[in-house]
Amino acid sequence: MLYRFILLFLLCISNTAWSTNTIAIIDDTNSSFNINKSGSYFIDEDQALPFRTIASDEYTKRFRPINRGYLQLGLVKGNIWIRTDVAIRTTNSTPILLEINSPRLQYLDIYLPNLYENQIQAELGGARPYNNKEIKAPNYIFSIPANSPPVFTLYIKLSSNLPINAQIELKTLSQLSQDTQKSLIFTGILIGILLTLLICNTFFFVKTSHPMYLIYCTLLIGIAVLHLALHDQISQLFPNQTNIQERIYNLAALSCLCAIVFFSRLYLDTKEYLPKLDKVLITIGSINGLFAIIFTISPEKINIAALSLIVVSTLIILTVHAVIAFMKNIPFSGYYLVARLTLLCGHFAWLMSAYGVIPSALLFEWGLTITIIIEAMIHFSGMIAQTTPLLQRHSKKSKQAQTEITDLLSDISNRLRRQINILGGTLSHLEQAATSNDTRLFLTSSLTANNNLKNLIERIDLISDIKEHTPPDQPYPLSLNQLIDNAYNNVQRLDQDNTQIELNTYKTDQVEILQNASIVQHLIESLAQEFKHFTDQTLTINITRHEINRDGVTLLELSCFPLPTQVRTTATSFDLGMHYISLLVQHLEGEIQISENDRMRSVNIQLPIRAHIRPLSNDISQQHHFDIILFGQEDSDLQKSLTILQSHTNKIEHFTTLESLLEYLEQPAKRESGSIILVFDNGGHIPHITQQRLLPLMRHEDQCLLISNNVKMSLDYAKKLGFDELLACSELESHLEQRISRLIQKGDRLKNTSLSRINPLRITP
Repeated sequence: MLYRFILLFLLCISNTAWSTNTIAIIDDTNSSFNINKSGSYFIDEDQALPFRTIASDEYTKRFRPINRGYLQLGLVKGNIWIRTDVAIRTTNSTPILLEINSPRLQYLDIYLPNLYENQIQAELGGARPYNNKEIKAPNYIFSIPANSPPVFTLYIKLSSNLPINAQIELKTLSQLSQDTQKSLIFTGILIGILLTLLICNTFFFVKTSHPMYLIYCTLLIGIAVLHLALHDQISQLFPNQTNIQERIYNLAALSCLCAIVFFSRLYLDTKEYLPKLDKVLITIGSINGLFAIIFTISPEKINIAALSLIVVSTLIILTVHAVIAFMKNIPFSGYYLVARLTLLCGHFAWLMSAYGVIPSALLFEWGLTITIIIEAMIHFSGMIAQTTPLLQRHSKKSKQAQTEITDLLSDISNRLRRQINILGGTLSHLEQAATSNDTRLFLTSSLTANNNLKNLIERIDLISDIKEHTPPDQPYPLSLNQLIDNAYNNVQRLDQDNTQIELNTYKTDQVEILQNASIVQHLIESLAQEFKHFTDQTLTINITRHEINRDGVTLLELSCFPLPTQVRTTATSFDLGMHYISLLVQHLEGEIQISENDRMRSVNIQLPIRAHIRPLSNDISQQHHFDIILFGQEDSDLQKSLTILQSHTNKIEHFTTLESLLEYLEQPAKRESGSIILVFDNGGHIPHITQQRLLPLMRHEDQCLLISNNVKMSLDYAKKLGFDELLACSELESHLEQRISRLIQKGDRLKNTSLSRINPLRITP
């Protein structure tokens, strides 16, 4: 009894093998038959056995039953031999076809020993030209000869460096036509979905010019190419090329992955929200692009498992990126996370089917394409959400908040303006009634503070105009040098801290600004006011016009250094400091950058300005109410200065001795005009002694410029000696006229106000 139970147990566990079909039959009732259910297979790992040996009785016994609906063996080293007996019992002369659906198969040989002994009847596969196919179709189709016996043996040899997945069936011609039509219809539906998404994204890209939509279009094209390559519907375009299917598949797969990486950067704006991960994504995308080229040029030199490893690693990193973005509540990260999880799970399932872990023909043929299309539609939903009217509520709130800020700024401006007008009138009345010098000094400080409040109102009004897209009009061109001088004079008029600012200009002569001149002037004034030092350190502002002129647009560069320690490198708050400067630069469509070299921070601003070059009459010639006095011995520098100034209408005097100059300047009150005194550091006289002798004879509006060839002389030291400006001898040709014009404007300002011209740092005798 025990032996009978043992025998029954063995029969039960092997019932599947005993119940398999041993012969493939096609008759009037069965129009198709899956050879995987009747055939057996043998693996020749050494790839050395000829067909004669394989077909011998000794090796026939080594074949094992396939006994599955779909042959999935994964990566196999060697040749796979499949053997089955075939019986054709149709009553009519219907053609019988052998269809082998095995994407990315490299070598396929078919043998019919009962008819042709050891001769190969078909040599197919991706590593062979498409023209080797007797029947031009995506799958490998072989026509069974009409003279075949009722029962014959069929041998098939498969070989590939890629995972082997094969659906092998015998079909009638009508059944093959029906199955092919169904496959093409389903492919057409998927391609239609991709085409619809492509058209929509092309429309969005044309309307918005956002590169995210362009990269998404590239992704959609890559998905379509990937699907067609997986179903071998591209090889017919290159009938004489080998491995073309594998090359295009690798190119499409890694190009899609590269597009997904760069699309992710723009979709979540990682450059702003996740700057560190943004650099990682750029690196990963570049690596995928590089391997796309390598796997396309030489797919046989690198194991296919490396491609799978690259894809899986990239998808895992992207999924981690999605989780981090979702945890940080980055806008629309929910859509992105769902899309990433969908692609990760779908690709993992497809990869398991490709390597034979999950035997499913449907999953292998259609799973990857459907997964990527679902992921693409999720992304598309997120992009629609960014532009759809469904978010009008959010837009309304933002617009309402923006309107409230603008109204608040306008109201503050109006309220302050009234009070300042009252204060200004009161201070002017008191200034006329004041008698003592102390009272006048207090009133002068109060007027300066009142002017600063007026300047704050101007900033608020300008912000309001920019927010409402109504910038101030400019009815006529304005000289760039005049604009710079006005900005410098306004800064001096508003200065309350005796700050030192050195302003240098390069290539600004004869330039007229046609647009946004007042905003550029406000920007220069704001740079000087916000970046000034509250110590004796000098703030240097360099203004340079570059020789770039396209359609009337010239590049203006503003450079300020060194920056005070209180200046922050980021403007995250809404204020009248750095945020105001950034707002002006943004409105002018410029770029601002803060850098730090050798422990000195500097800010560099580049502005495109609409300007033209026009020869202008000399500004100094219109300011003849100031005399220009040169003091120094005749040398090349003084002669050069006289040559530069000889075309001016100003009265020009030259003195070689200090006594003659002092005699000329006697009785300042009786002189009809102010004086711009140019003191040349030559002839052996000492500058600070000269200035001490000149100071008692100078009027309020008189200005004194030191011209020196001493490289150790600094502007700070020159001002401590009592001079108003300093000019190096090497800069006479480029800066003399501008400095004199600036000093004349400063003298005009001092003449029209009660402010003293005397610097407190000067030492009087």
